[in-house]
Amino acid sequence: MKNKKLKQEKGFAGSDALIAILIISLFAGLIATISYNIYLSNSSIKRMSKATEYIVDMFEYIDKAYYDEVTKENLTKYFNDKYYYQEDGVTVKSDPEVKIQEQEEEVNTPFKAQINIVKFNETEGNKDKLDLVEEITMTISYKLGNKDQRIEMKKTKTRENLETPNAPDLALLELEEGNKIYPIKKTNNTWKVCNQDDTGWYNYEIGNWALIIETDKELKIDDEVDTKNLSANEKIYAWIPRYAYDSTNKKLIFLFSNSNKYIDEIDGYNDVVEIDKSLYTIPNDFSNSQGEYIGKWVNESSEEIYQILNNVYPLEND
Repeated sequence: MKNKKLKQEKGFAGSDALIAILIISLFAGLIATISYNIYLSNSSIKRMSKATEYIVDMFEYIDKAYYDEVTKENLTKYFNDKYYYQEDGVTVKSDPEVKIQEQEEEVNTPFKAQINIVKFNETEGNKDKLDLVEEITMTISYKLGNKDQRIEMKKTKTRENLETPNAPDLALLELEEGNKIYPIKKTNNTWKVCNQDDTGWYNYEIGNWALIIETDKELKIDDEVDTKNLSANEKIYAWIPRYAYDSTNKKLIFLFSNSNKYIDEIDGYNDVVEIDKSLYTIPNDFSNSQGEYIGKWVNESSEEIYQILNNVYPLEND
């Protein structure tokens, strides 16, 4: 009798052990699944946060840039130089995480970025409008487990205030090697170095043109400049904003940006209006094979565009 009971108890013990193993296996699988889901959730939050960080960085850069600087080429260069800088085909960053894809290239970084810009005046029905607004779309894609994930955000960039004449562009100057440029303005009949953001640098309606000096000397703000006694390594340049003039050379219109339009007040609002080409001529100096200049720097008063502008708004440079 005892032996029979002992055998029965041993049988129960074996069944219990089997059930316990099955339960442990079930819970182990459940715990593994929960752990994996927690890992994916945490990874998803981290990667989404990182992808958003990349986009926010780009959008902050766009906020600080001028409208004309916001091009696909410039944004790609900024982003890749910061996060995926390469030199002679060798990655300088030790472990780059992200790169903007250019055309159909293969990118092996964990995050892949794409940027697209659509100008409002290039969309259907708006091609007669001025280039004043563009929409930037940035997309970051990445893997989460075996699935592709992506975050896409859009931003609108508007051109700065409509202003003429066009502001001087120092980047259009070609300098002698080693030389520097300094904006100058007349203060109490004396030419002095100023900052290019100085509100007194130029005012074309009173003949106060934007002038700079190119020199091999080191100058600082408020240093005096003798414009009549320049050294062999010094030159004075005047900025000629884009304009159109009539046949008498007595009437002149400053044009907006690189267009053939000017700003006119209509019903109390500023608007851009196409010039009448039967009445006005645009100097050839404002055109080249790459497009239309917003202006030109000259250092020879004999140049035609200098003389035409000086006829209407005489340069007060004595």
